[in-house]
Amino acid sequence: MEAQVALWIAGFSYPAVFLLLVLCGVGAPLSEELVIITGGLVVAHSGASLSVMAIAAYLGIVAGDSALYRIGRSLGPKVFSHPKLSKMLTPARIGLLQGMFARRGAMAVFLARFLPGLRAPAFLLAGATGLPYRRFLLADAAAAWIPAMGMTWLGFRFGPQVLADVRGGLRWLLLAALVVALGVLGVRWGRRRAAVRAARVVQAPEGEP
Repeated sequence: MEAQVALWIAGFSYPAVFLLLVLCGVGAPLSEELVIITGGLVVAHSGASLSVMAIAAYLGIVAGDSALYRIGRSLGPKVFSHPKLSKMLTPARIGLLQGMFARRGAMAVFLARFLPGLRAPAFLLAGATGLPYRRFLLADAAAAWIPAMGMTWLGFRFGPQVLADVRGGLRWLLLAALVVALGVLGVRWGRRRAAVRAARVVQAPEGEP
């Protein structure tokens, strides 16, 4: 399968990456990571544009995720009894995801992209439970650039070597990097809020009669 994917991407370049990722999104037996990394590998050997390949990967990821959301939205509660889809919506996953949605809202969509085994169930559940598509799209689009840009570059920079690393847990490394990045952003946001509050406290006496 890996060799066939490589041949498709080598032959059709950006459209192949886009279409394969859409198929990944709706449940085709393909590895999203494999497709994206192979796109970067092809760029390294063909002289294609790294940025355009990353954009093709990004759009393919978002389109595939949106298709999965639409399936959940069209089926509604029937998704839980669907003969194929219900297999991924196990009681344990449903309970975990419902808790995430209750606590985090659309942010659960962002987080689920980086949690093995929860991406597809989360997107189906988001559609089936009526999460507004605009909120879903914003969260998903914010998350999709990380694998699209990161893995395309990894394929371009390290080639076949990185494929073994993906099987060995690269996704967890990306998740750790994401957590660190979010932590840095959270600290900066907290400092800005503290600075704004301090400025208001200083200005308050001046406005008093």
